[in-house]
Amino acid sequence: MISSLLAGPAIAAAGPGPDLIIGGGRILTMEGAAPAYVEAVAVDKGRIVFAGSRDEAMKLWGAGTRFKNLGGQTMMPGFIDGHAHFVQLGAQAVGANLLPSPDGKADSVDALVEELKVFAKSPDVAQTGWIFGMGYDDSVLGRHPTKADLDKVSTTVPVAVIHISGHFSVMNSAGLAKAGITAASKDPVGGRIGRMPGSSEPDGYLEEVAHFAAALPAVTPTTPAGKDYFSKRALDLVKSFGQTTVNEGRMMGPNAKDLESLASRGLLDIDVLGFADYTDTSELVAWGPDYRSRLRMAGMKMTLDGSPQGRTAWRTTPYLLVPEGAPADYRGSPSIPASAIVEAEIAKAYDNNWQIKVHANGDAAIDQLLEAVGKVTATRGVKSGQVILIHGQYLRSDHIPRLKALGIFPSMFPMHTFYWGDWYGKIVGPEQAARISPMRSILDAGMIATSHTDAPVALPNLMQVSWATVNRTSRSGQVIGPNERVTPYEAMKMITLWGAEQVREGGQKGSIKVGKLADFAILSADPVTIDPKRINAIQVMETLKEGRTVWTRR
Repeated sequence: MISSLLAGPAIAAAGPGPDLIIGGGRILTMEGAAPAYVEAVAVDKGRIVFAGSRDEAMKLWGAGTRFKNLGGQTMMPGFIDGHAHFVQLGAQAVGANLLPSPDGKADSVDALVEELKVFAKSPDVAQTGWIFGMGYDDSVLGRHPTKADLDKVSTTVPVAVIHISGHFSVMNSAGLAKAGITAASKDPVGGRIGRMPGSSEPDGYLEEVAHFAAALPAVTPTTPAGKDYFSKRALDLVKSFGQTTVNEGRMMGPNAKDLESLASRGLLDIDVLGFADYTDTSELVAWGPDYRSRLRMAGMKMTLDGSPQGRTAWRTTPYLLVPEGAPADYRGSPSIPASAIVEAEIAKAYDNNWQIKVHANGDAAIDQLLEAVGKVTATRGVKSGQVILIHGQYLRSDHIPRLKALGIFPSMFPMHTFYWGDWYGKIVGPEQAARISPMRSILDAGMIATSHTDAPVALPNLMQVSWATVNRTSRSGQVIGPNERVTPYEAMKMITLWGAEQVREGGQKGSIKVGKLADFAILSADPVTIDPKRINAIQVMETLKEGRTVWTRR
């Protein structure tokens, strides 16, 4: 088959023909309820003009046609991550990798310190003026690092490490000084400054609002050239994982302007969707709702609580293992205690026809969301997919039919089963742990859903997320909620067609179909037919955006 495709037709079709014909491998279309394959795809002017047999494809061959041989590899639609933070991915790509294995080497505090010492020698430190790293996990380390630990890296250069959840950080003494955090600093509303035992002296740990305010400069380049460098590294990273449409899940401050600058200067070679923090939606109006130079301002973002693994998610029942210093009835807390504000912001999204992503992990936060959407839709009617639930780790079974009735689109983070499945068993109990990211229950209720990486919380590796969605295996090898597993094909839908449907682009993306954009990911193996336990071993070999190669594995 491959040789016949390579040979080309004996007589070319009249005219130039399509720009590109692709064949010689497995082409998984993601069309239909069951896996479907075609032998060849033809692309012209960035769109798919044919998908079918090799013989019919070669009849289209013209003088201007090129052939791409897959060499037996598998091609799928380009991947769409249901939720991530594109702007912050530059920091993940540039800074020290503090993720634990298998994604990094920081399995102990000592190992974390060594990774930072290596980065301290990099010229990239000059980009922000900080020695910084992303992704430390206290559930693996056994504790949060302290300023004393980070002072081993440097006592003169500020050091900051960002927690894998993105909700906490730790700084060394120089970092605390640069951030203006002292013994006299008070905890901000919605945040906490860690203190030395029996003292008001900061120990380096910063939580939620305290973290967000202090840590941003540590991972933000100080010059326009530095911002471009971070953005290029972020683009290269997501393309290396087959993504052709990415999310900036919470634009804040200058982030929107930075994205607009990249787009206006033609520096985006894949599509970027921007969701503005609800506190500033001015750029949604200014930029408009359509793609311009590969950037689209898609909607709003609102955060209702914190991190489930960090025990700041807002629950209706207490955590079994509460954070140090918390009362026995500790249940986390809301990020927006005034439900009237939540309702008003959702109403604003409805009235402007903006999609709104809502971060809600704890069941109390999800209750708050459902109540607000219920009130808004009572007077405006239900608009399917207007509201997107992000994360929803502590979804209760009674929530799911209410999500469906209110038209709320669920986007889950099933990597939690691997990263923190064992930890959840300790902090909320095995029964609740088994229900995190309840994908099977959502699908069985007649809904579609997406999975996401929440990068830089995790690497933007959608094969790894899909492996977790299918297998739900924890670090210790325990299966976390076997009844919530999905099939490999369903997992692929969540990162292709359903990903496009989530952002209302299903007519243009997400499957290999005539008329759609020629966005493709070429893989080392077929994720539908490989042993499900080996899905995470699949590598992206090449990424194409509108028929043009934008990344190749070397």
